[in-house]
Amino acid sequence: MDTAGRILGRAFDGLISAINAIGTAWIFVIMLLINADVFMRFLFNAPVMGVPLVISMSIIGIVFLQLSDALRNGRFIRNDALLGRMLRDRPKVGHVMETVYNFAGAVFMALLVWYEWPFLVRNWNENVYAGNEGDFILPVWPLTLMVVIGSACCGLQYLRHMARNIRFLAGDKSAAEVLRAEE
Repeated sequence: MDTAGRILGRAFDGLISAINAIGTAWIFVIMLLINADVFMRFLFNAPVMGVPLVISMSIIGIVFLQLSDALRNGRFIRNDALLGRMLRDRPKVGHVMETVYNFAGAVFMALLVWYEWPFLVRNWNENVYAGNEGDFILPVWPLTLMVVIGSACCGLQYLRHMARNIRFLAGDKSAAEVLRAEE
């Protein structure tokens, strides 16, 4: 891989790490909100307004913010029983299977971005809110933005994995080393 590709790869890894860190920090914020809500309910019989809504919306956002990091670090859901055996016993067939898996993942994430984008634009332009007016409301666009960003980054990470598998299949020894380090 050329120097520009390495620099872009490192920059993208930094972006993935940053959005993963945002998701992790948000988990800590949710933990504080839950504890504050329990504390307020117990001592003052007055719950913190909007905690259930914030938590339900946040879980979706956190998942999408952390998808690409999970994929990059090999913690994404997949069936390793068959694939692991194929990679060990018949590496070329295993890498073809991984290439197909990564392509399908990239297509799925692209579809998510494609179909979610109009919702993001609408939520932003029309100031769409969730919750009960007069009680507690939250804008919906930040959640939609997290889904779009997370899906786009995950799709790009799938393409990176697919490119490494294709380079391995083409005989690139450096791709083989990267793939062995990831397994």
